[in-house]
Amino acid sequence: MELFTLTNRSLRVTISTEGAEMQSIYDTVSEREVMWQGDPKYWGGRSPVLFPAVGGLWNGVFHYEGRTYKMPKHGFVRAKTWKGTQYTPARARFEYMSTADDMKSFPFPFRVTIDYSLWNRKVRAKFYVDNYSDKPMFFQMGGHPALNLPDFNENEVENGYVKFIGKPTHILRAREQGCLQPEHFDVPLNGEGLLPVSVATFANEAIILEKSEVKGLILLDTQRRPVATVYSTAPCWLIWSMQGVHCPYVCFEPWYGLPDYEGFDGPLNMRPYVQRLGSRRMWEGGYTIEIP
Repeated sequence: MELFTLTNRSLRVTISTEGAEMQSIYDTVSEREVMWQGDPKYWGGRSPVLFPAVGGLWNGVFHYEGRTYKMPKHGFVRAKTWKGTQYTPARARFEYMSTADDMKSFPFPFRVTIDYSLWNRKVRAKFYVDNYSDKPMFFQMGGHPALNLPDFNENEVENGYVKFIGKPTHILRAREQGCLQPEHFDVPLNGEGLLPVSVATFANEAIILEKSEVKGLILLDTQRRPVATVYSTAPCWLIWSMQGVHCPYVCFEPWYGLPDYEGFDGPLNMRPYVQRLGSRRMWEGGYTIEIP
């Protein structure tokens, strides 16, 4: 594993070549760590990159052109070693090129690139996918950054709040095998129009948003002061913390895709919010984290 460090006047960001995963966002002005540090007592991740699938696949497989392929939850690039290149003190690029072995799980040759950069008090993660196949490629991609809760107290019911940039009309829930239930549910907001970060909020796993109704999420501390904001063009978002446990973090996850619905047995191109990329084409996405 090799670590790359980006710096500017107010932020220091560390990224690993293992999974091209951000390890730290340190605010050098306030001297505080913004990103969750992966304590395995709760959850060992920090900011995994999800590709070529997000969430669960029904029975752990997908179907394409008459064949069945096994795919782990959230895809496989988060477990791969990427090639990193640092261009400036505030910008680095990480690339993963598919292998012949990868074709056993995902039948398209590809390259995934993530460009991390600092702009004042913003961390930008830009995603690029190149399709080297002679036919369209179907895939999903997502970010999974976890943010520290600065006022965490396991004896308190609520340890922070989430404010939406946008007006979600409903949420979805995942249940069996991490796959979606067909029903829509009300957004569990409090009287202030905020989503509490609490065990009750995540009693049914993640809060799942869709249809591009949300453009970003703002994490507030217990005094309703902004901690960090995550923006993205992604059509779907997950807000996640471990089910049934008071946790010192919350994940704001912009996803270009969603898990299968329970019982789904259709082809790859019918998975929820799947991305279609033409032959020899490039796809772009990503997200930005802003520190107030």
